[in-house]
Amino acid sequence: MLISICKDIMIKQETKRVGLTILVGICLGAAAMAAGCVQKQVQTAAAVPDCPPCSTETADRLATENQKLKTANQTLKTDLNSGHARIAELERLVADLEIRKLQSEALIIDMQRRSFARQKQLDSAITDVVRTKSKLRSIESKAEAASTIAEAEIAVKTMKSRVEDGDPEKTEALEKAEHLLQQSTVEFEAHNYGGALYLAVQSKNQVDTLDPGIQGRDTGARLAGERAFDQPLPLKLIKNTNLRTGPGLSNAIRSTLDSGSVIVGYAYKDDWIRIETEDGQIGWIHQTLVMAR
Repeated sequence: MLISICKDIMIKQETKRVGLTILVGICLGAAAMAAGCVQKQVQTAAAVPDCPPCSTETADRLATENQKLKTANQTLKTDLNSGHARIAELERLVADLEIRKLQSEALIIDMQRRSFARQKQLDSAITDVVRTKSKLRSIESKAEAASTIAEAEIAVKTMKSRVEDGDPEKTEALEKAEHLLQQSTVEFEAHNYGGALYLAVQSKNQVDTLDPGIQGRDTGARLAGERAFDQPLPLKLIKNTNLRTGPGLSNAIRSTLDSGSVIVGYAYKDDWIRIETEDGQIGWIHQTLVMAR
């Protein structure tokens, strides 16, 4: 019995050794096959033929063309960056011009608003004066009002013939004079002779302020070097003065004016002023003999 058990044990051990031997043989065979496969792949890859070398001429030509392409690409990039910068600059310029335009439009609107407000105030003041004059119309005469309206109409018509196209200042003054004259006519027809007289005088003053020569003053040819004042100057004499026919002591004396006499200056030449007296005398006096009223 013991001998039988020992035999079984020996048979099992022998079987294990045979199995291990077979397993080792299988692993060695698999490793050999793998090594042969790798060697075959390396040999297959090495068998691919290399690209034949290019000629020197072809290589130089390709290098030159490659350099040209690089240079052209760099130039395009530079031009593109420059174009972007120019576009940004133009956009800034357009934005700046737009802001300036908005400022100008706002200024124009503000000036128009102020002008409208001033005109409204002026119309209101004129209305108040006309109403006051209406209360005193019994003092004013119909004949005087009609005469003044006629003078204003002549002044306005003369003004129209002298105003040049494209002169906004004179055109505006003429429109105001015509408007005042129309108001004067309306008040005259309503038998408000005081108001009509006042408006006619204002119309004449509007014309006279723009061009004093229109109402018969400051007429005559200019002397060489004579320059007219922008507006007639209200003056008065500070001492007794000789009124001369021309600018200079060598000219004849037309008359003698008393100190304190009220005069109007229209033009000057050197140190002499051409003036008109209250009684209509026109002549020249030295500028040191007058002062502002």
